[in-house]
Amino acid sequence: MADREKLKAEVNPLTNTLVQNILRKHGVSKDNVRTLSEEEKENILKILEDLKAQSEALIQRQQEKKKEANNESSSQSEERPRRRRERSGKNKLREKLRQRRQQENTAQTEEKNGDLE
Repeated sequence: MADREKLKAEVNPLTNTLVQNILRKHGVSKDNVRTLSEEEKENILKILEDLKAQSEALIQRQQEKKKEANNESSSQSEERPRRRRERSGKNKLREKLRQRRQQENTAQTEEKNGDLE
């Protein structure tokens, strides 16, 4: 009985409510529920413990992945300013080239139109 009381204390109230709703939906009541043997109860508790261990391991792996991702992003953020400086220089050159092409295009169109002085 101590295990059952301990299990009830640990169960999330939301989960308890959901289980009750599902049982009620399918017409399961205390009258038509069969009793479990001690062996079945132990097996269920073992399964529950295994599931808890698996979920905790999964949570740990996800946390480790997040830490690794944060470490990688911090190392990349150190490299980014260099790249931005290089890119900003390239963008300036590109902008100058665009301006020259526009000037050349306007000069060519003026020559074609005879607007050149």
